[in-house]
Amino acid sequence: MAILRLHAITCLGQAETFTDELYVTFNGTKRSLPNMTRGETKPLNDEFSFEGERQLSLFENDGDHWYDRDDFIGRHTIGDSPADRTLEFTGSGNALGARYTLSVSVDPPPQSAVLRLRSITCNQQAETFTDELYVTFNGTKRSLPNMTQGQTRDLDDEFLFSGARELSLFENDGDHWYDRDDFIAKHTITTTPAETTLDFIASGGNARNANYSLSLSVTPRP
Repeated sequence: MAILRLHAITCLGQAETFTDELYVTFNGTKRSLPNMTRGETKPLNDEFSFEGERQLSLFENDGDHWYDRDDFIGRHTIGDSPADRTLEFTGSGNALGARYTLSVSVDPPPQSAVLRLRSITCNQQAETFTDELYVTFNGTKRSLPNMTQGQTRDLDDEFLFSGARELSLFENDGDHWYDRDDFIAKHTITTTPAETTLDFIASGGNARNANYSLSLSVTPRP
């Protein structure tokens, strides 16, 4: 298993007179790219998981017309050995004139790790009475104990993740259209093993008084 990452695309020559509408196909997936004109370079952040060898193909999109199929520009075979490459795609036929370079990398699959929340301490509240807290991490929302100033509560929440993800702390104001939940602060968590205490201190907004300390650990996935 490997990860193909697309980093940037440069247009050295267009297929169309005005703007090229591009997409790639790889390992059974179609992914739209930015529209391009000659001389432009645009960053990309697309990722694909794959095994073995697969073909990365670049097309110019002519729309869903029976009389005008999408224009194939070029393709490259991507293997699963780690590499950093700049690939050139040169068109022919209806894509004559198209010339693109695509910066890519092939990386090993990211290491997985477990984030464990150990305890939380309220140094200062966001609300007058009780703070109703939750965290978000890797697409998951998890409620924490209600807190008042000076309290420390044990936690036993765990999250499986890979790469780098943001751990964000919020004070819950309820599902009111007129009063959104108050964001306190966030930290980026990586898979590097760690035992640490992070300070979540609000820098403004409705939670500007909030100050929390969150003890946590990061360990490799068993």
